[in-house]
Amino acid sequence: MSEPDLVSASEGASYHPGWQGILEPGERILWQGEPDSRFRLEFKSLGGTFPALFFVCFSLFWMYQAAQGSIFFAMFGLFFLVIGLRDLLTPIFGPSFLRSRTWYTLTDRRAIVATDVPMRGRKLSSFPIDRDTPVEYVDGNPPSIYFGHSAVDRSQRGGFQYIADADKVMAMIRDIQRTPTVDRADP
Repeated sequence: MSEPDLVSASEGASYHPGWQGILEPGERILWQGEPDSRFRLEFKSLGGTFPALFFVCFSLFWMYQAAQGSIFFAMFGLFFLVIGLRDLLTPIFGPSFLRSRTWYTLTDRRAIVATDVPMRGRKLSSFPIDRDTPVEYVDGNPPSIYFGHSAVDRSQRGGFQYIADADKVMAMIRDIQRTPTVDRADP
């Protein structure tokens, strides 16, 4: 890795607005990027859509039947229709929207995942990278890198999802893991 790729904590504050006070003294930014936010139909998220689909269909049926007697009475079904549509569309389009509001940073000590979602606000998750940190490279178009343990689901772990330069980032992570912790503490 070349020296221009490295940014110290003091330089990072001026080159990367919003990082003031987040980096530790002597911590250097090695890489920053964003996930590919294109729409992807992920089958793991489709499981929750079937109850919502039933809810939407039942709401439409109820509204149609209620409209036979009174349009005003049928309008009460709009509330349930909107809830059903939200529950149907969120698992399908939500992950893509979340990725469009996500930013990644790799420092010489940790991986940082930042999100800024309307109505939820800003969130910053930090994952220490050391010799014992499990790291999983998942091939894809583009690939993803996940950190930590989770026997259940990758979504329960932190990671850099769908990043174009995953090979370069994975090599940096392996370099961090090979570097003794004492050397990384020195600026």
